Amino acid sequence: MLDCLYLSSISGSSCSCFCMNNALDDEFERKPLMVSEKTQLRLKDVVSGKQTLAFQLKPKMVVLRVSMHCHGCARKVEKHISKLDGVTSYKVDLESKRVVVIGDIIPFEVLESVSK
Repeated sequence: MLDCLYLSSISGSSCSCFCMNNALDDEFERKPLMVSEKTQLRLKDVVSGKQTLAFQLKPKMVVLRVSMHCHGCARKVEKHISKLDGVTSYKVDLESKRVVVIGDIIPFEVLESVSK
């Protein structure tokens, strides 16, 4: 809040100072604008509380057909998939030449990783 206002003219010959000191203003200046609560947020309160959209997301399943000729190819595919973030589980089937990846993943990233 503005306590003092200083006005001056361009020529500098006159100046004015208006000060507002009011008991009511001082009382408002001392009160906090927001009341803060000193309670701490605990993990169990968050988990047991109301679930939001982020809690309701289900893992995605990506099924890819991959050209694998031998066990070496299958191991190479497993190696690339295991390094991906968000992968919960995966299965590499050499006979059917399919790869199933489950988790919080982006399908294009799985395809890009397996294509290497």
